[in-house]
Amino acid sequence: MNTAGMLRLWFPSAISISLLNLELPIISLILSAYSLKASGDYAVALSTFMFANAFVFPLCAVVIKMKKSAETLMFSALLAVAVFLIFNLGVWGFRQHISPHIAFITHVFSLSLLAVGVRRYLQGCCILEGKTALMSRASFVRVLVSVLGCYALTRFQVPVDMAAILALVAGAYTEAILLLLLVLRQGIRLHEGGSRHYRQIIAPYFSAFLMTASSLMSNIIVVICLSRVIGGSEVLQYWPLTFGLICISIGAVLDIESILLKILGHQPQKKQQFSFLALLCLAAPLLFVALCLILDRFDLLPAGSRTIYMNAEFFIAIVGVSMLWILRGYIRANLMNDNRLRIINASILVAMMTPLAVFYAVEIPNYGVMLSLSIFSALIILELLCYGLYGMTQALQRRQIAAE
Repeated sequence: MNTAGMLRLWFPSAISISLLNLELPIISLILSAYSLKASGDYAVALSTFMFANAFVFPLCAVVIKMKKSAETLMFSALLAVAVFLIFNLGVWGFRQHISPHIAFITHVFSLSLLAVGVRRYLQGCCILEGKTALMSRASFVRVLVSVLGCYALTRFQVPVDMAAILALVAGAYTEAILLLLLVLRQGIRLHEGGSRHYRQIIAPYFSAFLMTASSLMSNIIVVICLSRVIGGSEVLQYWPLTFGLICISIGAVLDIESILLKILGHQPQKKQQFSFLALLCLAAPLLFVALCLILDRFDLLPAGSRTIYMNAEFFIAIVGVSMLWILRGYIRANLMNDNRLRIINASILVAMMTPLAVFYAVEIPNYGVMLSLSIFSALIILELLCYGLYGMTQALQRRQIAAE
């Protein structure tokens, strides 16, 4: 597969995910314009939901790695239902520690989990068949439903955080149903011959889960860390919009591991891989700059936040996050392709636990919005450091064997 072929496979998927990542910043803008308090409640509900979402999101990578089979389909269905039920039981069990309003909107938000399970399985089928354009069509309709729905519900005096969540749930089911119809219309089979033992599915799922967890659970790690900072609640009110801007910068490469797994199956040359990744590194900054110009031109940023986001320091940090994200995705895909799953698992766990340990052990000053961005970046950097140490260890071992 040459560079052009890689881009043809990636581009529809990138459009799909980029469209989905427009949801969060646009809805966050609507929330922030109405009430920063509602934005803070939404941030808590969103981070909790994304924690659960991390268990379902890896299904796309599992389908690509293990191929379609009756066992993969059954595993996906059972997993989505189990996560939905366990998550709601967990929220109910902790109801005394959270406000009734946040508990209620979180329960409503959890309805999206079933739709996410369907969508991620179908996306894996589309990538396997090379029909990634179907994903972007369904995503475009989803964004229209969620954004317009959120705006319409707020006009009918529905509480803004509830309006956002209802709109996101409606958008999720719209996308899942539409994608299913498109897949069936194209004659793509939901499963094919060839039996898989369930134990064969667990290993790649666990690694894909941890990879997803480091992306989606980073949201709740940032929220927990900010709760340990004096005045962190003020930063938390801006976190949904900050996270939305991050999502714009990484939207085109959010699911880069799944695409690279498909590409690596064709054994492309290193030079072509480098050219492909270099082009991806240009996409993220361009999308972010375009969004910032639109927000600034139409004065859409919440009052007082222009100085926070429209500056060189924030721009450089966001671009840095997107490039680190691409590098991490490339390393992960190669390790997963070589079935070196243990180093992925260990590195992700170290990266996720370290910030929590630091914020609980040390009093961290409040650096405003840049603090939340720094926590998010640290999760990627720590994982990359683990891969670097692993690579150095492997090189030393090879050198010792050669010397003997």
